[in-house]
Amino acid sequence: MMGTPSRRRFIRGAGAATAIALAGCSGDGGDGDGSSGDGGDGSDGGTAGDGGGGGSDTSIEFWHIFGGELGDTLEQFAQEFSQQTEGVTVEAINKGGYRQNLNQSLQASRAGDPPGVAQIFEIGTRLCLDSGAFTPVGEILPEDKINLDDFLPSVLNYYRIGGSLNSMPFNSSNTIMLYNKTAFEDAGLDPEDPPRSLSGVRDAASTIVDQTDMEQGITWPNHSWMQIEQQFAKQDQVLVNNENGRSGRPSETNYNSEAGRNVYEWWKGMADAGLYLNPGIEAWGEARQAFLTQKVPMLWDSTSNIVSMKDGADENGFELGTAYLPTPSGANTGVVIGGGSLWVPDALSDTKKQAAGEFLAWMTQSEQQVRWHKNSGYFPVRQSAIDQLTSEGWFENNPNFRTAFDQLQDTEDTPATRGAVMGVWPKARTINSETSVSILNGDLSVEEGLNKMDEDVQAALEGYSGDYSAN
Repeated sequence: MMGTPSRRRFIRGAGAATAIALAGCSGDGGDGDGSSGDGGDGSDGGTAGDGGGGGSDTSIEFWHIFGGELGDTLEQFAQEFSQQTEGVTVEAINKGGYRQNLNQSLQASRAGDPPGVAQIFEIGTRLCLDSGAFTPVGEILPEDKINLDDFLPSVLNYYRIGGSLNSMPFNSSNTIMLYNKTAFEDAGLDPEDPPRSLSGVRDAASTIVDQTDMEQGITWPNHSWMQIEQQFAKQDQVLVNNENGRSGRPSETNYNSEAGRNVYEWWKGMADAGLYLNPGIEAWGEARQAFLTQKVPMLWDSTSNIVSMKDGADENGFELGTAYLPTPSGANTGVVIGGGSLWVPDALSDTKKQAAGEFLAWMTQSEQQVRWHKNSGYFPVRQSAIDQLTSEGWFENNPNFRTAFDQLQDTEDTPATRGAVMGVWPKARTINSETSVSILNGDLSVEEGLNKMDEDVQAALEGYSGDYSAN
């Protein structure tokens, strides 16, 4: 433990967010005071340094992707860390979306002027590794200020490849189903018993459309994270060979597998029956709007949006419920995480790397993780933060926030639930979404569409060069 409670300086967090600009795999509160005592909750305790922020000998930039309330929260974090850490100043800078941040971070590194810390989406992991532009964070984290045994294994496992922890988990999420409990009750369904299987979703959708004024039964943005990545993990099916790309470079894909056919045959049937509302490719906002305006009673969405969706449901006069993401049979091997992690460029000086390591350790302390969760819906990456929330009665009073943790803790550690790693992920997601349109429109059969995904993504893998701009 460094320091005592009397030496800490914590600023109270802002109120709950009312809108989220980003979500799920690309990103998007609370009023925790960030002071959980002397580390008795399992946290590492102490501040990042002994000083009160009087010096600024080392300055680093933290490039992130959040605007709005969450961007403000990250700016508060950077300011608080700087105030508490003698000789270090961190400036939080919004650089736009994940793709822009990855590209700009690599360009800046090549130019010799990188940020101190870059927030990058989970599917950028292989590109970051292949670029050689980043230092594994496991090599620079201050051992006396962090306890990796306190981190959720399923979160660390995603970013730990080849035995190295390459980046620091921070804003982690998974996919859950939001549902309109009021609509379920109006249709004569049990609002406390949402469907766990895809067939159950269809039955509930048909009943609600028949018994209420709702136009269709379910929606989600046409996005690989929802219909492929999560659904494959749920069915314990790897998406690519070589243990989902974790024991070697992947060369083969498994879109046309039993897991893929299970989802797409159901999805196509829902669309043909008029029960699926298609908002468009990666149309996060349109899908949420359809749910909040009560055009549909069910929505697959990221856990990172619970705060804004709860507020929206209240404003629109219905009760929000959350449930596990349904699967073909209702069985659940688990989920794969989404969101982002924090990377440290290798081109930094040793002094700046040390400062970055201190900042990462501080950002993932339980105090900060509790505040971050309450402000967003992203789940804390540490067990001690979850324990603190539980002891406070947070989940008892806010049950919709509990679903993501329960679903995550029910996840088995397998190559499928650790998630696929490949350098062409951005292109693969585009291929999946565009081909899905052809399947839903009837231009391709399910079999033809899944075969096309395999062919196109495998061709991309064969041509992968490790260059982000080409992928």
